[in-house]
Amino acid sequence: MNFALEFSARPSQSVVMQQSMTLLRLTAEEMTELLTRTAETNPYLVVRHPRRRSVKGVGTTEALEAMAPQTANSLIAHVQSELADLLSRGGMLARVITGLMEELDPSGWIGADLGEIARRLGIRETLVEATLRLVQQRIAPTGLFARNLRECLRLQLAERGPLSDCMETVLAHLDLLETGGPEALARRSGLDLADVRACLSDLRSLDPKPGAGFDHDATLTREPDARVTLDDGVWTVHFLHAAEPCAEIARFPRCAKSPDLDEALRQARLLKHALELRRSATRQVVEALVARQTGYLAQGTDALRPLTMSELAEATGFHTSTVSRVLNGYLLETPQGVVAAKALCPKSVSRIDRGHCREQVMARIRTLVASEDPARPLSDVRLARQLVAEGICISRRVVTNYRRACGICPVALRRKPT
Repeated sequence: MNFALEFSARPSQSVVMQQSMTLLRLTAEEMTELLTRTAETNPYLVVRHPRRRSVKGVGTTEALEAMAPQTANSLIAHVQSELADLLSRGGMLARVITGLMEELDPSGWIGADLGEIARRLGIRETLVEATLRLVQQRIAPTGLFARNLRECLRLQLAERGPLSDCMETVLAHLDLLETGGPEALARRSGLDLADVRACLSDLRSLDPKPGAGFDHDATLTREPDARVTLDDGVWTVHFLHAAEPCAEIARFPRCAKSPDLDEALRQARLLKHALELRRSATRQVVEALVARQTGYLAQGTDALRPLTMSELAEATGFHTSTVSRVLNGYLLETPQGVVAAKALCPKSVSRIDRGHCREQVMARIRTLVASEDPARPLSDVRLARQLVAEGICISRRVVTNYRRACGICPVALRRKPT
């Protein structure tokens, strides 16, 4: 008799902890699949799946519409549809593509370094880069999965035909627009100013944020794992365990025992205990997270505070890696919308300024740029000065990085002639 779960011959407590760590890495859907697969071969394990709510009082057409996905225009749903043929191949290719999809920013750019993605997946960076180039060739609109503004624009230009030498030079010196404008770019590159302005005119016709037209919230592609509400002035976490399967131990009439049945019973008990530990760890970590981000829950991104995994680990008594596993892929339904739990653990802007986080500052940059004078847009230097005046200790270089991460073009490309 062969069972889906196999444990090494170690003390039961160590086995339970090992299995609990494995289960913490899984999303609710992956855990359901694991339990179902295990129950098929283990006679003692009984999996109770949640009942699907029926749609009453409506006709067949209305019922089908009510059950249809509401996120057809989401960025992730679009990407999954565009890359369905590649994802269907499974294996390492699908794994890397999924890893790239997880790093998509609202702009449609990749928000993480390829080396970081490779380390997380445990593969070579060259493999991630090769997969990225394949995805960039297959995906539409062109420019999705770009790593920066320059690459996003280059991909769109290449679709029109070969790039001219002048355009290649302008793209190579694009950063100069942020400090000196077209004149500085012309001086540094040796190009004629009229040619530079002509290239910039072509660049303005491109879409620097090809993902902005979609619903970029990937968390909306499935049901949240918990709901956070304000009850009598206290933020409360309601864990939606009804959406998760329940593992039970089957009872059989007394009969002759066999080593295979004894082992099956042992494995079923270990798995059930591991699931209980998973649920307990999840409850403690999520409640600690919510208690530290009440400002965000009430006011939104502007009130999001820096928070590290180490802080949550210290508050809950778990190891930092356990906290990370708990929050990985965990979704919270909050008054601010459905968000990934890890998004509520942002890093501080710098070692000097630990009171503001990256997301908070990026939200402020978006607000400032949205209200700027189109004829005299804010340069990165002016943005940095404004943020410093508001008490945010930040350099012009960091502002530039954040502005790029927001998918906002350099000042020269945002300037509208009067």
